[in-house]
Amino acid sequence: MERPGEFTKCPCCANPWNAEAAGYAMVCGPCKTIAPKAGIDFDDFDEMVSPVDNFYDFAIGGWKKKNPTPPEYPSWNCFTILHDLNQKRLKEMVDELGAKEGCSGTEKKVADYWASAMDESAIEAAGILPLKPLLDAVCTEEVQKDMTGVLAKLVLWGCGATPFSFYESPDKKQSEWSIAQIGQGGIGLPDRDYYFDEDKEDKRKLYKEHISATFMLIGAPYYTEKSAADAAASAVYEFEKSMAQVHMTRTDRRDPLATYNKMSVADLQAKSDEVSGGGSINFSKFFELSGKAADKIGDINVSTLNSVLQTTKLLKEVGAETLSHYLRWNIVRAFMGFDLPKVFADMHFSFYETALKGTKEQKPRWKRAMQQVEGVLGEALGELYVAKYFSSESKARALDVVERVRTALRERLGEVDWMSDETRERAILKMAKFNVKIGFPDSWIDYSALEVARGDHFGNQLRANTFDHNRTLAYMNAATDRSRWYMTPQTINAYYHPSLNEIVFPAALLAPPFFSADVDAAINYGAMGAVVGHEMTHGFDDQGRKYDHTGNMVDWWTETDAVEYEKRVQVMVDQAEKFVVHGQNLKGKLTCGENIADLGGLKLSYRALCALLKEKGQTPTDKETMIGGVTAQQRFF
Repeated sequence: MERPGEFTKCPCCANPWNAEAAGYAMVCGPCKTIAPKAGIDFDDFDEMVSPVDNFYDFAIGGWKKKNPTPPEYPSWNCFTILHDLNQKRLKEMVDELGAKEGCSGTEKKVADYWASAMDESAIEAAGILPLKPLLDAVCTEEVQKDMTGVLAKLVLWGCGATPFSFYESPDKKQSEWSIAQIGQGGIGLPDRDYYFDEDKEDKRKLYKEHISATFMLIGAPYYTEKSAADAAASAVYEFEKSMAQVHMTRTDRRDPLATYNKMSVADLQAKSDEVSGGGSINFSKFFELSGKAADKIGDINVSTLNSVLQTTKLLKEVGAETLSHYLRWNIVRAFMGFDLPKVFADMHFSFYETALKGTKEQKPRWKRAMQQVEGVLGEALGELYVAKYFSSESKARALDVVERVRTALRERLGEVDWMSDETRERAILKMAKFNVKIGFPDSWIDYSALEVARGDHFGNQLRANTFDHNRTLAYMNAATDRSRWYMTPQTINAYYHPSLNEIVFPAALLAPPFFSADVDAAINYGAMGAVVGHEMTHGFDDQGRKYDHTGNMVDWWTETDAVEYEKRVQVMVDQAEKFVVHGQNLKGKLTCGENIADLGGLKLSYRALCALLKEKGQTPTDKETMIGGVTAQQRFF
């Protein structure tokens, strides 16, 4: 980019132009008026910033000035803008269902759940009465009598990972079969490091105060004196801290080998008894009471083995009274964000949104209610969304982008000079076997077993939690369902699943500003194409490379190639760790998967664009590709 004053003619139209006064503008004013037709708005730029010094501010500085973060969001970007738009669209559709004559089946369940979630007066009138049976079930006497049974109840109620996460996923080494998974959990702060990092002391203090204040909101007969609530909160915090102490870090959990510890329930019990000394949780009973007996659950993977074993020891040592407080806290925490009276929701927001994220205002109730409906009946909403907002033309155009980016990846794999032919052949096979899902699933979730009663919001939520849990159980010790989607069609995101070797792009992502039939290829490849390349690159990032074309965790690299690969990963790790955010250096090993995918995605998508233009006898920098004074290369970036 030439500096101001060094040229006096517009590079697009060649007309005389006072470039010095225009700062770092790329074209003259008249040419700018053409650019919006190409998906470029020059008002989004900050042309007084040198793109050499700060490309980020140059490219979107104007946009940031025009789009301050709304007080109900912690951040604001293209993803959240499109999400906010989709929330409004979903509300319109759900409201239409409520007024629809003869609404029945799943549509009626959506309408009834929505109406109940929006009935704030009924929730206020109920108070904490719906919660009392749950709180009473975890009293000190019940914990003393049957700790295992109490923990199983929290799983059925949907009270989070308390104190273990319990879910299912494909067996990493036998991806055609899905198995039960159990791992660390049970902490109320976002990550283990929050309990130990020096710069999080203020958050820890607020967290303990938040627990105590919540206990006082519950009130009699559970907590009547602030001193008792403070003591209970302190005991809960210390128990969580002791669990956090034995948790694997997020960086360590990125290692797929370290998190693969497959064993029988009997083996897990034996290891637990060895560490705890016996008398802690009975896993066979836990699984049976959770809905699937040990002889039906099959082998399980203990993703964070040491953490789980050490937690069984802590459960034995903590004492029934403290464990009762802890379980009570987790029950309330699971429901207070929306399902209880406003005073609970406000308190939850004050800590988890304002104190931890900086969000200034709570979203209006309808937006929070829509999040609830999406969590319970997400695919039912998705089916409505797809029918109204997704077209077969969008799917066909998106698939063309995917295949062109795949071709770019195939070409790139053929060029890697440090990779042996043996590894290259396997890499190309994996790339060729990428399964691509676009838009929406071939079959939708059957909600017929879910009972929704208008006017009973808390009961609806409990039944929905049990419904989801039963679906999870059905996937355990069973053939992997490769038709299943892990995102709803209305989600603005995408994913690569290593155990399925698939890339998935929900319908909502195929919309402006990520994808549009009304803009040229450079814009679509700079946005949607980069997302496609990002997800494909995940198949070869430092985690994804450890899975083969079938989704099995197999070492298909030669030893020499693996060493060469890791050398290049380390370059990106070292680079990332030079950046300082909030006074701390980035953890390059933690972020390298996304960093690799971002860089690889852009390079692959740009290569695909170059190939597309080459078919027309052009390059991205040719003047013939200009629209509004901006070349295809500039529009891409």
